[in-house]
Amino acid sequence: MRINYLTVGEPTGEPVLVLHGTAGHARSMLGPGFAGEMFGPGQPLDASKYYVIIPDNLGHGKSAKPSDGMRAAFPKYNYEDMVDAQYRLVKEGRGSGTCGW
Repeated sequence: MRINYLTVGEPTGEPVLVLHGTAGHARSMLGPGFAGEMFGPGQPLDASKYYVIIPDNLGHGKSAKPSDGMRAAFPKYNYEDMVDAQYRLVKEGRGSGTCGW
């Protein structure tokens, strides 16, 4: 399974997982309406202190989804699978912007 993600800050910072909901994509969290209020100096998730990880949920953005080619043969998944993928992203690996299992 492939989960795409974006990061803000340095990997040495305190890790924070930011979720954008069940639809959309991680890039939507980088606009001025969110990132402009959250990741700057002195703001709640100051990128000089925190390592912010923003994943695309399964089925959305650049993460694995049925429209990648498998269509109806794509494995059924639910919220538990999304949470497991996000857990595994944080616990097992980051590096390229995409983790695959």
